[in-house]
Amino acid sequence: MANDVLTAPPLVREVHESAVTADAPNRVHFIQQQALITVILSYQLLFSPSHAPISGIKEYVILGLLFLIVGLMVLPPRVVEATWFPVTLALGDTAITTVMIYLSGNASSDMYLTYFLIIVIASTCRTLGQMLGLSIVVCGIYTVMVYMMTAGEEDVPWESHFLRIPFLLIMATFYGLTTDRMRKVSREKSDLLLERNALTNYDPLTGLPNRRFFTDLLDKALERALRNDQLVGVLVLDLDDFKRINDTLGHTMGDLLLTAVSARLTSCFRKSDTVARFGGDEFGVILENISSPDYAARLAQKLQAAMAPSLSLGGHEVVVTASLGVSVFPLDASDPDTLIKNANTAMNHVKAQGKNTLQFFKADMNVRAVKRLLLENKLNKALESEELFLHYQPQLDLSTGHITGLEALARWQHPDLGLVPPTQFIPVAEDSGLIVPIGEWTLRTACTHTKAWHDAGYHGLIVSVNLSARQLTPQYDLVQVVARVLRETGLDARFLELELTEGMIVNTSESTLTTLHALRKLGVRLCVDDFGTGYSSLNYLKRFPLNTLKIDKAFIQDCTTTSDGALITKAIVALGNALKMKVIAEGVGSDDQIAFLRENGCVDIQGFAFSKPLPIDEVTDLLKQSQTRSAQ
Repeated sequence: MANDVLTAPPLVREVHESAVTADAPNRVHFIQQQALITVILSYQLLFSPSHAPISGIKEYVILGLLFLIVGLMVLPPRVVEATWFPVTLALGDTAITTVMIYLSGNASSDMYLTYFLIIVIASTCRTLGQMLGLSIVVCGIYTVMVYMMTAGEEDVPWESHFLRIPFLLIMATFYGLTTDRMRKVSREKSDLLLERNALTNYDPLTGLPNRRFFTDLLDKALERALRNDQLVGVLVLDLDDFKRINDTLGHTMGDLLLTAVSARLTSCFRKSDTVARFGGDEFGVILENISSPDYAARLAQKLQAAMAPSLSLGGHEVVVTASLGVSVFPLDASDPDTLIKNANTAMNHVKAQGKNTLQFFKADMNVRAVKRLLLENKLNKALESEELFLHYQPQLDLSTGHITGLEALARWQHPDLGLVPPTQFIPVAEDSGLIVPIGEWTLRTACTHTKAWHDAGYHGLIVSVNLSARQLTPQYDLVQVVARVLRETGLDARFLELELTEGMIVNTSESTLTTLHALRKLGVRLCVDDFGTGYSSLNYLKRFPLNTLKIDKAFIQDCTTTSDGALITKAIVALGNALKMKVIAEGVGSDDQIAFLRENGCVDIQGFAFSKPLPIDEVTDLLKQSQTRSAQ
């Protein structure tokens, strides 16, 4: 039992301890009652007449009673707290009292009936007024009975008889109080068991069933489906980028978001369906008696539509999307655990493919899931094994022809897998948290290389390093890390630019805003990457201390082929120039795009039209060529 308390969650532990401490008053009442009965019976014996059957051994009997009562007092709690104990106690006390009254020679059968009547009546009293009224009735009854039993006798010991009345009343009262107390404790324990059951089976934040209860309910749903030859769908969904929202806005806002999402979920499904929260930002749904897998897909689409409107959390407008995976009984599995696992595998496939959509489970997904896990394990050792390295993509100033900056891009060369594409290992690093040490390694390595280029005479070169949302959390303390890296590498802060995506800053918290201002105070430059693809807003351009806008390559690719692409690109360039921000066109791939950008006032470009990402030695050669051309 002690281990259960130590390992239980705080709320469950509190309920457990309450159940234990609630029994303490019950045991105290029991001890008080036994002590009182001992006094009454001892009194009964001490006042017994000399001709009583017990007169010669009454002292030994009293001593035996004391030992009996002490034995009762040290009974283990499990006995005292048992539901059968109050009845057994009352019967035992009544039997002992009956025998003692008879052996003491103090009462005939009629007198004993009087004692019993007094105890029964007194046990029903609950208020002081009732006790006072009862005392008068008891005195009357007892007087009449004593008078009838002693009629014609001389030297009747009236004081001996009437001294018994208060003892009988007190004993009877304690019978009543102890019985009530035991019943109350029994009700409390029943309520505590119900509460403990709620804590065991339901999520305390949302009130939805938890994963354990969900599995039990699914097992029963599968039994019904098997009897009735029906399909059951299992849907697992995970909120996209919840950790970023939770880290930037705070856990309180994260809890509010989860509560709001729970309400939306329950409103989307039928009463016969079960919505549960597995933990974190993961939810599950049991879809009973569905006609076909397509019906599950329609319900999932209904859910996505319900999730689309933004939520207001503490003054922040938050847009939440979800990745959904579905498995179907009996098509994909026949037991609850496998169905949940398969739906979860399908959901992870959605996240790997871009999020915010629905995927049904397919058998080959398990193979891909295993491969992803193996890739994560290998990536975990990549830093120690020095398998990571950097490529740099140059940024060109069209007006001067100079290379003004370089974007640092991580690459992974595994001894068995070969060159692993960033599109494969970066999402794994993000999901696993490995992006934090990889990001810090990238920052340090890029600063070291850039300082070496400066020392070689390539002055003014700016290096851009991409940040992850995980690096902006207060726990990481990005400002301290950047300051330490700059100090240890010797790079001037003016030549370091940190790139953030729009998604990272749109839902940012005050702590993140403070971090960005602190970075600018260090002298570090800040850039918004992929501008125009997410939540482009003049509001955050005004609030955040940004230096650079990077136009997303999707707009650059369309700027010479579609009117919309051209208009959007022109608008972003004009906006950046008006705000006196540097504007870089990313993904420039043709001479026509270069001509369009030059004509519309964007002079900084990055893309294959000028150079692909290069290893460090080739970057050095390109810098030499650029410097040579400038000298000519």
